Amino acid sequence: MNHVDIRPMTVKDVPQVGALEKEIFSDPWSEASFRREVEEGGETSWLRVAVEEGSERLVGYCVAWFVADEVHLANVAVAPDLRRRGLAQRILVELMEAGAAKGSRMVVLEVRRSNVAAQALYHRNGFFTAMIRRGYYRNDKEDALVMIKHLGEADSRTLRDGRQS
Repeated sequence: MNHVDIRPMTVKDVPQVGALEKEIFSDPWSEASFRREVEEGGETSWLRVAVEEGSERLVGYCVAWFVADEVHLANVAVAPDLRRRGLAQRILVELMEAGAAKGSRMVVLEVRRSNVAAQALYHRNGFFTAMIRRGYYRNDKEDALVMIKHLGEADSRTLRDGRQS
């Protein structure tokens, strides 16, 4: 894998983000939804893309919102051929650092009960399961686990590499 840069999402990125979204998720967001986030999200939205240097191929993205004193992680995705190489970890760390810098107390997310790989990533980063939302996903009515990470608990090593010290 070439070097990957993580940068703010732009309107130009939306077609590639939408294509990756459709490739990865069974209930994908529309391109219009991503475009609206880029154009109207303002200070409350945290939108990032991961772009492979040299090829300009978009290989990952994240959508999150700063709401009151929390960060709500809506979506983090990595191209299937580049998973398990630390890219989701890098994106997650940047999000947690941005949340801490804004004074957020926690990160909250929903994850499919069947998505054990994502759950493992979140657990490695200090998230815990707070509750279950039954039938949360509209396309197949799968349950979602609501996971929470309190910010300020971890030292910098935990944020950097996802391991507890």
